[in-house]
Amino acid sequence: MNATQESKGAEPRCAHARMPHSEPKGHYSRLFARPAKPVSPDEEDKLIELGQAMRYKIEREGTLTPRVGYTYFGQFVGHDLTHDSTPLEGPYAEPELTPNYRTPSFDLDHIYGGGPAKAPFLYEGSPGEESFKIGASTPGGYLRDLPVEHGMVLIGDLQDARNLDNLILRQLHVVFLKFHNEAVRQLASDPPTITGIENLGSGTLFERAQRLVRWHYQWIIRHDFLPRIVHPEIWNYQERRIPWQPKPGESYSVPIEFSLAAFRFGHSMVRNAYRLNCRKKRVLIGELMALGQKASPIPDDYLLEWGTFFDGLPTSGPPASSSFLDTSVSAAMHGLSQSTIRLSNRLELPDPSNLPVRTLLRGARAGLPSGQEVADALFAQGKIKSADRLTAAQLTEDTCDLSGTVLRSIGLEQNTPLFYYLLKEAEINAAGLTLGPMGSQIVSEVIQRSLEADPDGYMSMVGPRWPLPIWLFPGGTKRTVNSLIGVISLIGDDKLLPECDAHWRRFRLQPSS
Repeated sequence: MNATQESKGAEPRCAHARMPHSEPKGHYSRLFARPAKPVSPDEEDKLIELGQAMRYKIEREGTLTPRVGYTYFGQFVGHDLTHDSTPLEGPYAEPELTPNYRTPSFDLDHIYGGGPAKAPFLYEGSPGEESFKIGASTPGGYLRDLPVEHGMVLIGDLQDARNLDNLILRQLHVVFLKFHNEAVRQLASDPPTITGIENLGSGTLFERAQRLVRWHYQWIIRHDFLPRIVHPEIWNYQERRIPWQPKPGESYSVPIEFSLAAFRFGHSMVRNAYRLNCRKKRVLIGELMALGQKASPIPDDYLLEWGTFFDGLPTSGPPASSSFLDTSVSAAMHGLSQSTIRLSNRLELPDPSNLPVRTLLRGARAGLPSGQEVADALFAQGKIKSADRLTAAQLTEDTCDLSGTVLRSIGLEQNTPLFYYLLKEAEINAAGLTLGPMGSQIVSEVIQRSLEADPDGYMSMVGPRWPLPIWLFPGGTKRTVNSLIGVISLIGDDKLLPECDAHWRRFRLQPSS
């Protein structure tokens, strides 16, 4: 990987003076009825005990689980779709009255920040042709970081800093900034070096590039991400599902069963440590979280080899898979720092610092139905089979930790918190490799409804069988971008640090045994 000097733009604008204020983009909804037997405030000690038991003592990374990059792409997607700033202490309004500070569409509003007019500090270039500013690592000057100005890391919503949660997510955010910049570059060529864009529509160069990036992002969610996390039994019937059609006057909103429980499955996929490159072969997730939030350039030593995180890209070491989808959550998630907890809400109280405990308490306080109630409802709708519903014996089984025993001792084996139920379902009914049937049904349906409901998305404007454009890749090849590894290759972030690249090339030349 060759070091590149940071491109020079206009003089830095004062980010402090122009910091935009987030406005609600919508509200939430319910998929199911309120719980018949809610966990009362007097019983919350039971949830605390259960959350504390959701941990393993020995690392349990999978081998057939999704690659580790999809853990953080899932986090990126979740941050794009929902932002509920309700503090853990409450008060909790009904979902229809709870503001969502993200649009209920996959439109990357958390990176675009409303565009150059509302977030000028993110951009450089002539009006209508804006590209994102990109920060450089130190000391090599590799363009692989978010810009840091005036002691702040510049992101799309300065009041929602969740994409600084960790160094992996921070660098994935940069991938999409550079994807937009590449779209601007290829569309601006005369003639454009990208072909097959007849359906892209009109607008400024910035608007067309933004639309192109959003459509590819949506396509990748549907075709690259969902099949990896959804149970095969559910995914195999996708062609039979009826697309969502809103009723007159109806707008789409994200259900709280998804935002507060089902899509938090990624918590269990987090590993205790990661190999970043040939210099950093084991970095604890706690250190990655601290570095991700630091308002200074990323050191060269911490630049990711994306081939470790996704298949099909160069890497000086083996690709890695996520932890199993089960009730055990990495030890680091049981003691989050105050700064991490406050990324979503700067006034949030840091106690408890235990992420599973916080998730269980929030679900109960927001009035989520139990896992059994959701299972019964989905069975009645014909969405899952009777055998898919977990028994009390299955829920209380100690497969990978002692949380099953705790669930029985606190008396919630018949009234199980939805978050715990869905992780246990993945553990029991999907061997920890994907979501279980019920979690898959909720996650796939919510995501696909969001894609179908977006009037500016590719499914509405072109149709679900959108023919992907042909891009010009480094080296002169021309092909579609149909995956995350395609995006990374297109923008050149598949290049390795010099000594890591040499190690990779030696490895490739070794004869196979």
